[in-house]
Amino acid sequence: MANQYKGEITGKLGDKERTFRLTFESIINIENRTGKSILDITNSMGNNNYSLKDVVIVIHEALQGAGGKFVQSAVGDMVIQTGLMKVAVLCSEILMTIFTGEKQEEDSPLVQGENEPKNTQSSNI
Repeated sequence: MANQYKGEITGKLGDKERTFRLTFESIINIENRTGKSILDITNSMGNNNYSLKDVVIVIHEALQGAGGKFVQSAVGDMVIQTGLMKVAVLCSEILMTIFTGEKQEEDSPLVQGENEPKNTQSSNI
């Protein structure tokens, strides 16, 4: 199950629902492996001017970012099985998570301590 507070999303790839997450490291890997900036890749997805290679690289890195253990060729096979158009939509959704940020609501467990006042007084009085 995806943890929305960590920027994870779920989507169908191959024969099952999977979890995807882009981390700082995975974004750098995407840029290095494609030779393009993450913004250029996102724009090409939005303009329907993307390559199969770029889609597979983004999906592969997002699976690894969520803790998945897949080799790139297996990801490529799942992309073909699912259909490039469907996976391209999923790829766009994954990429958008880095521009919209992780979900942070007042009830978020990751934000819980941020709003509490901190006692800065020394206890050595």
